[in-house]
Amino acid sequence: MTWLPSRSGRPIELLAPRVDEVDFAELAHALAHLNRSSGNPPVPVSVGLHTLVGCDLAPEALRPWWLLHDAHEARTGEVTSPAKEALAAIARELAGERGAGFLAEVRHEFEARHDAAIHAAAGLPLPTDAQKSALKRIDLAALATERRDFYGPQQRAWCIDAAGIAPGKRVWRWRAPDKVADELLALFRAYLPALAGAALAGRAALAAARP
Repeated sequence: MTWLPSRSGRPIELLAPRVDEVDFAELAHALAHLNRSSGNPPVPVSVGLHTLVGCDLAPEALRPWWLLHDAHEARTGEVTSPAKEALAAIARELAGERGAGFLAEVRHEFEARHDAAIHAAAGLPLPTDAQKSALKRIDLAALATERRDFYGPQQRAWCIDAAGIAPGKRVWRWRAPDKVADELLALFRAYLPALAGAALAGRAALAAARP
């Protein structure tokens, strides 16, 4: 079975994702119910809430790409960075550097296929290398913000400590998944060209139909 059941009941193909299967309301729902850090923080932080935190930190021009930077996780699942590093270490133990490299290649290809379909459905090109670097900095700042606002005291340093990454000024509180999904969908409609264009076309059609 290489497809996922969706909220609407329509199958989501995982091997060859299709643009016409991308439903942004379903994406928002899935991301709002998918927890980061494997659900371990004292206060659960969903991928959707993480996206809201980072959107508040992102420059206006970069927000469309930020909103989609983790959208593939609605299909691929949220694999934590420590888990990815552990998997790479195990692959290296079992099959050497070649095995670790192949594992990373497979994971990257899996995510890339879904990124391509989701960005195409959004009417948005894939991010450039410069945009990817900027998105990574926002990602780390969002992580620092989440650690301050949602995690308890930690006994080990995090990667953001050595990098000197500071949290954002805004203090965040937990939000129910349905509220996160609604806010995320509203942002999709505001910033993603295909959705914003459809909304404008709909309003124009309504205006034209008025007597």
